[in-house]
Amino acid sequence: RQTPAVNGALVAMEPHTGRVLAMVGGYSFSLSNFNRATQAMRQPGSSFKPFVYATALDDPEARWTPASIIVDGPITLRGAGGASWTPENYEHGYYGPLVFRRGLELSRNAMTVRLAQEVGMEEVSRRAIEFGVVDRMDPVLSMALGAGETTPFRLTAAYSAFLNGGRKINPHLIELVQDRDGETLF
Repeated sequence: RQTPAVNGALVAMEPHTGRVLAMVGGYSFSLSNFNRATQAMRQPGSSFKPFVYATALDDPEARWTPASIIVDGPITLRGAGGASWTPENYEHGYYGPLVFRRGLELSRNAMTVRLAQEVGMEEVSRRAIEFGVVDRMDPVLSMALGAGETTPFRLTAAYSAFLNGGRKINPHLIELVQDRDGETLF
């Protein structure tokens, strides 16, 4: 009975089949027919980091393992025209050298940027497109921290690959169509 001031989205899907179990795109279709689950382009933020780490683990030169050490420390990057960028961790602190898997677990920004720089943002971009997170992604380091845009629906589908051995799934909302007698039409 109380109309909320904000709307949200939720997507729940079976990772092995792509079957959408639940999808909520807002509070009320009659108040807003904009589906936030499939239409709202949002920055994924730290939820994009696993795609950077997965790209590194799939490196053909096998330079990275879950036990590899990456420095979690200050890093300043120089861009075109002399501009600089210093990505910071959420609490503005650093842990020093950390194990790869711990950096992912703790969602360390500085580590993720260092890793993306080593792996190459062209490769991270290519893999994000391959996973289905985005259709197009500029190969810039800020994208490694989720500065791009995608939808909750696409991100959920892309995450499914982590649970089923890297196989990409095609999400679907309708499994079959039956007539009133229970006969399958499609």
